[in-house]
Formats: sequence, C-alpha cells, structure tokens
Amino acid sequence: MVAEEKRVIVPRIDVAHNEKDTGLRISVNLAGAPKEGVELEMGKEGFCLKAEAERFKYETCFMLAHRVKHQEAKAKFESGLLSIDVPFEETMHGYKVPIE
Repeated sequence: MVAEEKRVIVPRIDVAHNEKDTGLRISVNLAGAPKEGVELEMGKEGFCLKAEAERFKYETCFMLAHRVKHQEAKAKFESGLLSIDVPFEETMHGYKVPIE
C-alpha cells in the first residue's frame, strides 16, 4: 500500500521586538502538531521550521529584519504555539522619521 503524502502548510508567524527592545519575540502557530514533531533551526538572519502533525505538516523558512544571537535563542511550545525569544546581535536604533 502506498503511503499518502501529507499536505504542507506554511504556519502563521508573528515577529515583534520584546518589551525591553533588546531582541525579538517570535510566535508560530503550529495547531495540531505535537511538541515531539517540531524541529527548529535558528541562524543569525532567520530560521527554518518543520512540524509534523497526523494529517499534514508545517514547513517554512523565515528571514529576520535584524541579525540575532542565534545560539542564545530560547523556544517554548505550549498548546500549539511555539514561542521563540532571541536577543539582537546589536542594539538597533534608527533615524526617527517625522510623520506629516
């Protein structure tokens, strides 16, 4: 019997600066996937993610706007939500553009 190939879904990803503006807080919706099926690879400029559920799988790679200290990343998985906290490589302060 031939195994049916699972449908691939790109998960919803939200990225924001943390409260102290020292790093990023990344949230990834992986509803239906168990913790044991989640794989995360973090780099200085982005991350790749795979998660296997019973009938489908999540797969994506995501580029970040700021370089991060990927080796200091911390990830937590709870109720289908993967939360990743990672500090910036450098503190980012840009020019504030006046809004008319």
